[in-house]
Amino acid sequence: MKLFEQNGGMDESKKIRIALTAVTIAAALIRICYAIPGMLNPELVMRTDTATYLGPALSLLHDGTYSTAPGSGIPALVRTPGYPAFLAFLLGISGHSPGFCVLVSALLGGLTVIPVFLSARLYAPWKAALAATVLFVLNPTAIALSPMLISDTLFVFFLSFQICFFLKFLKTKQAGFLYGSVAVAGAAALIRPLNLLWILPCIFVVCCIKEIPWRKKAIHSLGSLLIFLLILTPWVVRNHLRGAGWRIDAVSADTALHNRSALESRLTGKQGEELRACYRAEAETEFRAHPEKYRTEADKFSYFEGRLLEIVREHPFRYFALHFRPVVLIPDAASFLENLGLTRTGRGTWDVINRHGLAAGIRHYFNGSYLLPCLLAPLLLAAALTYLLAAFTLVRAIVKRDWLLVLLFLLFAEYYLFMPGPVAMPRYHLAALPFLTVMAGCAIENLRYVRTGFPPDEKQL
Repeated sequence: MKLFEQNGGMDESKKIRIALTAVTIAAALIRICYAIPGMLNPELVMRTDTATYLGPALSLLHDGTYSTAPGSGIPALVRTPGYPAFLAFLLGISGHSPGFCVLVSALLGGLTVIPVFLSARLYAPWKAALAATVLFVLNPTAIALSPMLISDTLFVFFLSFQICFFLKFLKTKQAGFLYGSVAVAGAAALIRPLNLLWILPCIFVVCCIKEIPWRKKAIHSLGSLLIFLLILTPWVVRNHLRGAGWRIDAVSADTALHNRSALESRLTGKQGEELRACYRAEAETEFRAHPEKYRTEADKFSYFEGRLLEIVREHPFRYFALHFRPVVLIPDAASFLENLGLTRTGRGTWDVINRHGLAAGIRHYFNGSYLLPCLLAPLLLAAALTYLLAAFTLVRAIVKRDWLLVLLFLLFAEYYLFMPGPVAMPRYHLAALPFLTVMAGCAIENLRYVRTGFPPDEKQL
């Protein structure tokens, strides 16, 4: 990989450890201080999704079952077990304190900078890697999501190690790092199913590594697939036995409903919430009219997924185009402010953006006043700089035909931006930030080389 070169001698290891420790402490303190309002009033950092995590968590804690709520006896199908199990553990050791969960989540968000730095350090000098990591520390989306009682922060913590192990595999060609990356990816899929199909592009990238013989590529690919399936299959079987079909969770049906409304909203100009209400009413009518056809939850989930496929068949190119929406890269200033109680959610801003564009959505959300976003200018600048530096590295890779780096960008950044589909919420780009930070570190070093005229010291590893 021509663009990725590691620097920093062993004689500097102490300096590196001190610098990383300082940045990690700073990241943790920023996030903990930011989380104080949420610790005092956990409702500030809860969203609609939170109840679907808390119910199974409390059920695990009280009944030892994965149900929708303690004593309900209704199997929880909406969420995978990773984050509810994490919440159950925190609630169990804290005497059912949501504030403690908020604190630990914020701390975890701070600790994520360690694998992010280690990943960047593999392919950039430590000072460039550290500078890029500081951009991650100051990223408003990473800060905003850190105390929230949803799965994103825990997922990205795992994802950062997934990236680190995979990049270490590319450096060393040792299969253990690849299998470690795949195992972490499987565990991350049980936290957030976004990782469910990641194994397919992962295997493709492995097969594109020139230095590995085809026999080893086949072994690595089959081994990776086996590890991934061994982690996920038991949960899929559990859901099947409880009537959900061969699914890792039931979110696919809800996602289908939202993606259908996003597409139809673009086509007709109608509000997404209005469309979703119509879809739900239609579904209830259908279920009542044909109870024999919808005897299980799996049948009902398939109905929503089938209705999405119908409209996608009619507008395939428009639907596919909606997966590429730059709006997903907008820093999540809304969540940042809502967690502090400065603004409130549930105002239909994303429906406005879907129908009228970003500028109209910003005006709608802030009621025409731009004082609050101006106060966030330094953090917004850090996010913009990360994107610009990552874009520089990507363009340079294309120009220099470093196709492996391009594939890594698709595997660890574009995959996570593409998979959520037309519903492009700002928090969805959090999963792409760790690798964008690695790319930013490479850009910082390459720009230094352009400025000084001296290449990196290749003797320092």
